[in-house]
Amino acid sequence: MNVFPHDDKYNASLPPDSLTLHFPVKGPYNFKTNKTYQYTFRSAVDVQDNEIDLKATFDPEIFFNIILPPIIFHAGYSLKRKYFFRNLGAILTFAIIGTTISSFVVGALMYGCVQLMPARMANSFTFLDTLYFGALISSTDPLTILAIFHDLHVDVNLYALVFGESVLNDAVAIVLSGSIQNYGERYQSGSGGFETKAFFKALGDFFGIFMLSLLIGALMGCVTALISFCF
Repeated sequence: MNVFPHDDKYNASLPPDSLTLHFPVKGPYNFKTNKTYQYTFRSAVDVQDNEIDLKATFDPEIFFNIILPPIIFHAGYSLKRKYFFRNLGAILTFAIIGTTISSFVVGALMYGCVQLMPARMANSFTFLDTLYFGALISSTDPLTILAIFHDLHVDVNLYALVFGESVLNDAVAIVLSGSIQNYGERYQSGSGGFETKAFFKALGDFFGIFMLSLLIGALMGCVTALISFCF
């Protein structure tokens, strides 16, 4: 609603002290009266820093910096290194290529389901949105399967494949979702269609961030092992 000040001498550079609204209301016997509502302004409110929004929104920094590191540390600490490195090629194939294929397949299926919805709802979702959902949902951890494998004492190579893939697919999903977000926000020109240049830039982000993260993790692991061995 456009509100105009009643006094021409109102200083527009400062917020108003109060806002008065007059509403015509029909009374008994079609007698029209005016109801007046007055709102007093206390101070400017930032919607992003609203207290209710802050309580209802989960901070992703808590997940990445507090919740996720102990999970990865426990997974790596309890891993049997011999069978993990023996099947490293297959694990990386399932984790990187398999998670990527699963993300695109799930995203495409979700986009097809969205197109079956009414036009008003279908227009609110793009293919990037469904692809982003596919990247997030494809990093599921097979905890139940691993528990069954442990009780049945299955082959150690099979257990290492499933366990190693479940450890690495989280990192792949995080990097892949970030690359999809960069494609939509930074590289895409806004036409809405597929752009080859933006796709290769996002693909470069995916491999660059993943390999750099892998290198930093391996380097920190070697340094920690050397420090532990020395002391």
